Amino acid sequence: MEYQQVTFAFYNVENFYAKTTSMENSFLPSNYAKWKDNRYETKVDRISHAISRIGFKETEELPLFVGLAEVENEDVLKDLIENARVKKANYDFVFYESLDERKINVCCIYQKDKIKILHSEPIRVVFKDTYGSKSYTRDILYLESEFENEKFYIFVAHLPSKIDQEVNQEKRKILLSKIRQRIDDILAKDTDAKIIVMGDFNDTPTADNIRIELDTRAKVEEVKNTELYNPMVGLMSYQRGSLVHKKQWMLFDQIMFTKGFLTEKSKFKLTKIDIFDSAFLTQNIDKMGAFPNRTFIGSKYLGGYSDHFPVYAIIKY
Repeated sequence: MEYQQVTFAFYNVENFYAKTTSMENSFLPSNYAKWKDNRYETKVDRISHAISRIGFKETEELPLFVGLAEVENEDVLKDLIENARVKKANYDFVFYESLDERKINVCCIYQKDKIKILHSEPIRVVFKDTYGSKSYTRDILYLESEFENEKFYIFVAHLPSKIDQEVNQEKRKILLSKIRQRIDDILAKDTDAKIIVMGDFNDTPTADNIRIELDTRAKVEEVKNTELYNPMVGLMSYQRGSLVHKKQWMLFDQIMFTKGFLTEKSKFKLTKIDIFDSAFLTQNIDKMGAFPNRTFIGSKYLGGYSDHFPVYAIIKY
């Protein structure tokens, strides 16, 4: 029997600010690194190149859907999808500007000739400290889509960083609970709903926040009802990850699934999950081995792709 495969991916693209940014004369709020010469054009081409190769070995096509993190605005996405490396996919995008202090957002690009976006919205959480002062982080992007006459629900997240760990850990917990609440609402109406949760969670797949708040399982057979399957647990390694944090490999970038992608009767089946860490995305640093070839390290411009590797899933139907 003939079958087809498509790629769903997530990519933290590291400080992908527009060439003309909303920050006064600045590329970053800290005002230490700016686009100049052809650096912006190089960044667009680098990210387009990476996206064009994700899952291509398995599907011989560009990704159907890519969730993105650390994108400043729509101008970046317009330039990205018009790049020659990805233009044939005829991508469109969904973007909402958050109140994040760094002006970076989650968003997505998708092949509009193949997948239809039925509904989209940002899930925004306002945090308050003990003095009543408000703080914000990136919104969670929520999408309802239709692919091959079936509905897909997709969440794209970029949770607060490991900096200021005690405060941000609680924020991550709250944001994860918001995602879980929405998942429960969907599954209450359709127990076989096809839900994908992807993002940079700034935590490992086995972290308590992810396991408990999202109710994840590491094995397919453990997903009985409303639990999420987190296949990234099987990719955890001291020798490999999606980024390097404090000189150690970490797997903060993850994609998770409901049982709608796992059962025998499912039209769509998860067949592969992986980190896209091809050699062209890497650089050798001292004796540490091949790390993600990033755009900046501190204020030093390196001209690479990103400090994260993409992660991706292959879905067969």
